[in-house]
Amino acid sequence: MSAKGTGGPKLTPMLAQYLEIKRQHPEALLLFRMGDFYETFFDDAEVLARVANVTLTSRDRKSEHPVPLAGVPHHALDTYLHRLLEAGLTVAICDQVEDPAQAKGLVKREVTQVISPGTATAPELVAGAAGHYCLAYLPGAGPENGWALLDASTGEFRCGQEEVTLASLCERHPVREVVVAETLPDERIARWRAVLPEVVLNRIGANWFHPSFAENTLCEHFGTRTLDPFGLGPQTDRELAVGAAGAVLRYLCSLNLARPGQVTSLAFTDRGDRLLLDEETLRNLEVFRTFRGERGEGTLVHHIDATVTPAGRRLLERRLAEPLTDLERLGRWHRAVEGAVRDRPWRQTVRGALGRIGDLERWSARASSGRLGPAQARRLASSLRAVGEVAALVAAAGREEHPAAAWAEAIPDLGPLAAGLLDRLAENPPAQARAGGVIRDGVDKELDDCRLIARDTRGYLASLQNAERERTGIGSLKIGFNKVFGYFFEVTNKHLDKVPAEYVQKQTLVNAARFHTDELKEAEIRILDAEERGAELEASLYAELQARVAGALPEIREAAARVAAIDLAFAFAELAEQRNYCRPECDDSLALDIVGGRHPVVECLLDSDFIPNEIRLDCERRQILLLTGPNMGGKSTYLRQAALITLMAQAGGFVPAESARIGIADRIFTRVGASDNVARGMSTFFAEMSETARILHQMTRRSLVILDEIGRGTSTYDGLSLAWAITEFLHADEGPRPRTIFATHYHELTNLAEQLPRLANIRLGIKEWEGRIIFMHTIQPGRSDKSYGIHVARLAGIPEPVLERAAVLLDSLVSDDERARESRSRTPAGFSLAADEAGASAQLSLFTDDERDALAALRELDLDRISPVDAFMWLVRIRRQLDRD
Repeated sequence: MSAKGTGGPKLTPMLAQYLEIKRQHPEALLLFRMGDFYETFFDDAEVLARVANVTLTSRDRKSEHPVPLAGVPHHALDTYLHRLLEAGLTVAICDQVEDPAQAKGLVKREVTQVISPGTATAPELVAGAAGHYCLAYLPGAGPENGWALLDASTGEFRCGQEEVTLASLCERHPVREVVVAETLPDERIARWRAVLPEVVLNRIGANWFHPSFAENTLCEHFGTRTLDPFGLGPQTDRELAVGAAGAVLRYLCSLNLARPGQVTSLAFTDRGDRLLLDEETLRNLEVFRTFRGERGEGTLVHHIDATVTPAGRRLLERRLAEPLTDLERLGRWHRAVEGAVRDRPWRQTVRGALGRIGDLERWSARASSGRLGPAQARRLASSLRAVGEVAALVAAAGREEHPAAAWAEAIPDLGPLAAGLLDRLAENPPAQARAGGVIRDGVDKELDDCRLIARDTRGYLASLQNAERERTGIGSLKIGFNKVFGYFFEVTNKHLDKVPAEYVQKQTLVNAARFHTDELKEAEIRILDAEERGAELEASLYAELQARVAGALPEIREAAARVAAIDLAFAFAELAEQRNYCRPECDDSLALDIVGGRHPVVECLLDSDFIPNEIRLDCERRQILLLTGPNMGGKSTYLRQAALITLMAQAGGFVPAESARIGIADRIFTRVGASDNVARGMSTFFAEMSETARILHQMTRRSLVILDEIGRGTSTYDGLSLAWAITEFLHADEGPRPRTIFATHYHELTNLAEQLPRLANIRLGIKEWEGRIIFMHTIQPGRSDKSYGIHVARLAGIPEPVLERAAVLLDSLVSDDERARESRSRTPAGFSLAADEAGASAQLSLFTDDERDALAALRELDLDRISPVDAFMWLVRIRRQLDRD
């Protein structure tokens, strides 16, 4: 940091202290506590003023070297912290760690916490119930990369090692901050920052990622000799995952300035445990964000979220990001949802109890660091009591066979902890412990005595004030208090002549004077001693309560996980009943057989009824569905609903259909839409081909592939050639043969049904009436004979003269294309994709007849035998013919 002004006069002791602490945290914006404000100086002051929208002023403004200064009130710290973190800044909070009244000289100050955008834990700084992750990413030398996700607000800690991009991880999870090794090339960092503008990317020490150093970090934190308990031992060959996990934990420790007690376990996420979704698929399906990058309405998670607990909401997000592939687990989930659907009264009773459970994970994590407020502690206690009620309701007699009963029975008994908190906390405790009134009366005798002394002494002071007014005849006499002079009698100047001789003057004001007496001093000592001792006792008792919560952190986390499962299963059931969803049949086949399927988001946004459709796929007879038809007819909706129904089924929920049989998918790939990706330096066509290449390299027999308009970003014949070859590759007997739905405007591809036995043509239903078209939004067997582009343009409002001219040109193109097809039909293959004579003719069909005659004459030339003079004469003749035109 540049300390502007430090080259001038000698620094004051306070500024010297500030700069010394700033040197210890050079990358953070330092908030320096001074009385009732947090102050910043030099460059930090300018940053604070700009980002937090506060006034920038200066110290010693009249001097030759004024020091920039900006500050925020300490009581409004969370408001400004939120702004600073949203701007991507890391903030170091420096507090006064001794009482200014007792300090000898400069008050001692220390940084008590450092907060980065991805490691915040305070409820005011973590938006909603969604996850709030810091991600460590470690690129490997081969295709695999290591990653680790840590949510400091809940203590959730996971890692993995797989072929995955940073963008995919950030799209899959609500990542707020990414940490990478400082040795990575600047070009790669710049590219990541351009692609991920909403994510803060910070560089940290590369040694923190070293497998040995990372292993030591993890073992030291968890108190283990090896990482075998976490499935990360040396024999597992998971060094990249270990490196990422150790780095993100070390990063959190460096910010916390202490061991993060909320991090009690580490889970390795195996690739085979879940259905994988890359960033393109999540974005194309609008799972968490719309195409415009917005969260909320229009996304899948928004429209199917019926959870009532924060933990349930976070589990829903994880399920949509990483759906299940284990048939046994899926079967349990679908049975749980079905049982809750059938028993509405039971479901509604359980959901009512679930609604009384707050954020167990975040509150208990705050307690582990000693930062849980008393009001939150009271809500935590009430929530723990509600957890017991939910467990009893779910596991009640007659429900033993329901899968949720097993989840409920696994919930630890936290009733004693809840009762202990509720018995000791005041009925309405304050948000902050320093406000007092945290512990209820009757809990501790000494605390009660202190409160009684302070209370009685205040009563004594009130009676003393009345007695002194009568004795002195000063009706306006009053007893006051401030931190400098303690308790005093205040007398206005008008009555100073009536002040008794035993009054000792302590302060003179403009209109009054302040006095004390021995009797008043004794009362003050009794009050202050009692209040000070009472505050110490109350702080100690509350610290014990937080320690109890921290000690039960693993049990609370287990309870939260079980509550989340119950909440999500019952939320899926509520959704199924409200929207007429069905139970999917998931098996190990390669079928995708959906009857009456609907798009789960589109049907919520429509004013009219959604028209359902069938989807029938397998790898033996109908491996590829080739979909043709006009734009606006519903092709994209049909494509996406196939993927979303599969995703929802493997997330454990019911699906929008009359019936659905779904052979487990290991990947869902989508290549939908095309747009220039300027941030990545890619054109439309290159981006399209890159995504398609990734699909063709990574797809397996169990994958579901959704393709829309492959080949649009280049010339017609290039695009058609590529689309044709890609279709053949997907169908190849020796290949993986994934289930595929391919929407295209290249009607020539429909001829492939005659050559590829597992390809079936389907089309959108259209009706023509009086020169216009009506979209039926139904899927029918067969091929579409035309694209209806001019009709769609008319619906979009293109002027009629343009449409009429387009119709004339279309007739000309079609006529020439028919002649080209006649020429191609004479070839042995029946259709040639090369730009041969017929192809060239088709491409030049907008030329005049004379121009086509000239081209035909050129084709007839025998270039091997013609002399230069004859060639020149031929060119003259052709030029004259073109000039006549």
